[in-house]
Amino acid sequence: MKLLSRGIYILLIVGAVTASGAVFQAAFAAPPETTVSSPWVWPLPPEQPRVQHIKTVITPQDLGITKGFFAKLWEFIAGEDTADRIISPHGVVADDGGKVYVADWGAGRIHYFDFEKKKYDVFSKTKLGPLQSPIGIALDGEGLLYVTDSILRRVFVFSGTKNKRVIGDDALLRPTGIAVNKKEKTLYVVDTIGHRVDVYDLDGKKRFSFGSNGSDEAKFNYPTHVAIDAAGDVYVVDSLNFRIQIFNKEGKFLSRFGGTGTSIHDFMKPKGIAVDSEGHIWVSDSFRNTIQVFDRQGRLLLIFGKVGIGPGQFNVPEGLFIDSRDRLVVADSYNYRIQLFQYLKERSRN
Repeated sequence: MKLLSRGIYILLIVGAVTASGAVFQAAFAAPPETTVSSPWVWPLPPEQPRVQHIKTVITPQDLGITKGFFAKLWEFIAGEDTADRIISPHGVVADDGGKVYVADWGAGRIHYFDFEKKKYDVFSKTKLGPLQSPIGIALDGEGLLYVTDSILRRVFVFSGTKNKRVIGDDALLRPTGIAVNKKEKTLYVVDTIGHRVDVYDLDGKKRFSFGSNGSDEAKFNYPTHVAIDAAGDVYVVDSLNFRIQIFNKEGKFLSRFGGTGTSIHDFMKPKGIAVDSEGHIWVSDSFRNTIQVFDRQGRLLLIFGKVGIGPGQFNVPEGLFIDSRDRLVVADSYNYRIQLFQYLKERSRN
């Protein structure tokens, strides 16, 4: 990926969609996303595109998933809350088979979308009661789902929709970002208030921690998110130090980049982080409403996004995830949705 010059941000804007129709349509259905004649890409021609928008998802109806008539009727009569829509997405994770999980802290639940089979589910029950503030979310190599709850101060492990076990104790002050090293079978949990990263095995036994409060290297000031690359190196968003710090799997400091400022290579409010198959580091800046892409040395390669409701536009983007096929999932928090993109490698355009 080549370094791009400073330029105009995204110009494409799509109109907001509004619900209309009969009572069942208004209560239970969401209108489809506005159709555009060609997919959104960035950068715009004549430059070669690097990112292409795939899909925006707010409700199951965006995947063509609908409830049957009698299910709608019964829920309407019973007066149950049937709004299966994303409220405040934060953490996102996906597998390679079309399954996407969304930690919705505003709704206190997990959304599950199967894009390939067009299935949807939602769940929130744990051994300690319902989820209150799910933030981070990760999958292991066996398909188990790990969810941090910043209020319950634990990590909940789900098999399907069932909470299988609980990880952590009262030493966890505010667990947020989470990532799994599938090869080593280890779990990395960011404790934002504790200014550290805790490392567990997948059975929940704590192995070690690294980090403390401060601004020197290997110290944190309210870290939030974490990602792991193919080599097992660990990338931590050191949010209020406005930087990214990189460690090896044992928690040894390797490097850092970033800083506070208004230039396009600085951070104003870094949140989500992900690493693609080529080692590029993708960071969401929720204040700028942009996604920034860096190389390992911290050199800016690409930046896209601006405030708005169209494809490739954001309103407080937070969690990021990139799967093995370089499909990027973005929690577009204040737009109450997720957006999916494809990173276009060089060979994909030949």
